[in-house]
Amino acid sequence: MIESQQSQGVLQLVINRPEKKNALTREMYQQLSDAVIRANEDEGVSAIVISGAGCVFTAGNDLDDFRARATSANPKPSAGLAFIEALMNCDTPVIAAVEGMAIGIGTTLLLHVDVVVAAESAKFKTAFVDLGLVPEAASTVTMPLHLGIRKATDLLLLGEVISGSDARECGLVSRIVDDGQALSEALALAKSLAKKPREALRASKRLIRAPWREQIEQALEREREVFSERLRSEDCRAALDKLALR
Repeated sequence: MIESQQSQGVLQLVINRPEKKNALTREMYQQLSDAVIRANEDEGVSAIVISGAGCVFTAGNDLDDFRARATSANPKPSAGLAFIEALMNCDTPVIAAVEGMAIGIGTTLLLHVDVVVAAESAKFKTAFVDLGLVPEAASTVTMPLHLGIRKATDLLLLGEVISGSDARECGLVSRIVDDGQALSEALALAKSLAKKPREALRASKRLIRAPWREQIEQALEREREVFSERLRSEDCRAALDKLALR
């Protein structure tokens, strides 16, 4: 489930499914999307903080949901991409607080927020190719844009794990803090933002992101089509079946 709390102009969203390492289900994506959309329209919210319960940010998409979509004759539209689109359309600044693992969309969603605070021991990984899939969330554009083509290749094709310090050095993360301090630092930054003129913040965010907006939207659609095809492939089904036996 997604827990929410609003205070002092800051909306805090917590991915709370620790028994599954905060893996995201369709329902949880919908809750996140709804919360971000509402907050963006709420004049009482000047910043949003997203974190994970316990010592994990998120293990990414729930594999049972992947499997259901892969075997469905008429799969529903991706709730995960709907959440990404909600982030893309959000003028309110968004801060992510990352402790522990950020896997798959747990990494790619960070490319759509404004500030990423990560613990020293945080780990970032995408496993799309290993699952017979392709990158999503417009990461084929946003990751080279933020990290450069070489580091993007390490993450998206090789599936390498990147540490918190490496993520800071390559630009995936804004700042590194001691373990257990990511959320408190993110909330402090959010409260600082909430003291600034709200409309100035929102207008500035739009201007910062405007030069790449069209490229990102086009990438999202390209990836959506190929990802859907790969999700129904034998490679993907075999990879998901193998994981189910573990």
